[in-house]
Amino acid sequence: MSERRPGRPRVLDQRGGNVVLDLFVLQQHLGGLLTAALEPTGVTPAQYAVYGQLGQREQTPSELGRTLGLPLPTLSGYLAAMERRGDIARTRSDRDGRSHVVALTDDGRARLEECRPRMRRVVAALTAELGGRDEAEGVRDVLAGLDDAVRAVATS
Repeated sequence: MSERRPGRPRVLDQRGGNVVLDLFVLQQHLGGLLTAALEPTGVTPAQYAVYGQLGQREQTPSELGRTLGLPLPTLSGYLAAMERRGDIARTRSDRDGRSHVVALTDDGRARLEECRPRMRRVVAALTAELGGRDEAEGVRDVLAGLDDAVRAVATS
């Protein structure tokens, strides 16, 4: 990632700008990029995150919510849309009869595979813009530290 040069504007270069507002604006820009990439598939960026996790293994909604940082009511809306498409199946959990496990169906796996090349192109383009794999990993390290800070503030 290139170093900040004097005179280079911040994400939100205005009086009162701060890291929180910068992240909000960045989230909007990234959301637009991902929405455009996934638009032909009918999958939203947030739903793609759920498809991606379920592509690794079946999970309970609570596990998905913790991994993705999503409140259960928000996640429930995504799962309902995916279920209407026939892309997920819910079964009772063997560990806890009160909860259920969510898994991708064959149609869900096919939809994930339809989305993946689109996301890979976005990731590759962003990685190149950042200066390469090492720089992208550096950004991920910074984001991990920021996530730790957000969680610490949220629990204090």
